[in-house]
Amino acid sequence: MNRLLNRSFILLLFVLAGLLIFIILNSPAYADTDGPIIVDHTCTDLSRIPASWLEQAKTLTLHYAHTSHGSQINSGILNLESQDLSYSVAIRTDVTAGLPPQENPIALRIYDGNPPETYINTGDYWSTEEGRNRTRAVANTGDYDFSMWSWCGEVSNASESTIQNYLDTLSQLESEYPDMKFIYMTGHLDGTGSSGNLHIRNEQIRDYCRTHNKVLFDFADIERYDPDDIDYLDLGATDGCDYSGGNWAEQWCIAHSGSDLCGECTCAHSQALNCNVKARAFWWMIARLAGWNPDGFPTANFSGAPTTGTAPLEVSFTDLSTGEIDNRSWDFDSDGTIDSTGQNPTYTYTDPGTYTVILQIAGLGGADTETKTDYVTVKDDSGGNGGEDDGGGGVCFTSVVAYMGNGE
Repeated sequence: MNRLLNRSFILLLFVLAGLLIFIILNSPAYADTDGPIIVDHTCTDLSRIPASWLEQAKTLTLHYAHTSHGSQINSGILNLESQDLSYSVAIRTDVTAGLPPQENPIALRIYDGNPPETYINTGDYWSTEEGRNRTRAVANTGDYDFSMWSWCGEVSNASESTIQNYLDTLSQLESEYPDMKFIYMTGHLDGTGSSGNLHIRNEQIRDYCRTHNKVLFDFADIERYDPDDIDYLDLGATDGCDYSGGNWAEQWCIAHSGSDLCGECTCAHSQALNCNVKARAFWWMIARLAGWNPDGFPTANFSGAPTTGTAPLEVSFTDLSTGEIDNRSWDFDSDGTIDSTGQNPTYTYTDPGTYTVILQIAGLGGADTETKTDYVTVKDDSGGNGGEDDGGGGVCFTSVVAYMGNGE
């Protein structure tokens, strides 16, 4: 009897091991995240991405459909590869679906097109049944972890219902193909600023992606800021980097001659700087989709929109290793620093922008105290428009990282 039980137990172990192997082999290569992934102008510092996550990112596969504006990403990532082979990429542009052969060393593989074309308008991808079926045909191959489509100029004149149709359609496609994520995008800048229809419709897309935990490549947000975080949206910024005072990309590159961001790059409708920055945001996104978490653990999410002087700020820390939440109230002192009993944060409260913040928090989640430096973005949010600068004088702290113990 004991021998029979032992054999049954061993057989059960083999069955369970086989089931585990099957699950692993048939699981998507990408990380399935619980929250939204919003990739904007703050997501371009590639020095923060560990080399191991870059290698993991290059195992992913992407279906990308676009018109000429969308080619800015391709131009940028190819130029980045010419500067640094760590960002190797293989792109196959063709009227038939199919990935390029895998390279050695490994490269991120992209199929560019949506059969039977490579110049893909709305109706060729999502806004008509014929286009949706073309996208489904690519998804049915099972070759791709992600599918992404880029707007041309359609968002400028789009109605709220048109954008909602876009959002609902991609969401429906996601439900049909749970093993392939769809990447959402905003439309490119057109010079109409924060009061224009383009910005309003882009905000509709952003709000939806935040609320429904989507992946968003924020094309327009990347176009409105220069690398020094100066915002040109309400100065008439366009997709070509033109604004009321000239061309901010040309001006920045004159002031920063020799920067890799200004490296020669043919960039449709725009400046090389624009394509090069979008390439960096693209790789940030791919690393995030592979599973890299730039915030380590735990993350601290700020809520509230303090103005000047003393104002309360509720901070919610979530220890990602345990799921435990710890709420604390911080205040601004009149000198502009944050004070909190039992903690040692140092923060200079000045104008909207990106600044250094140092946090030292002991004992959260049972980890040893460790102090590291990271960055926090401060945006004007007094108008309640989701963190965009509306000139109202308030600020919203969108995120900051508290590194604990063995967090990286």
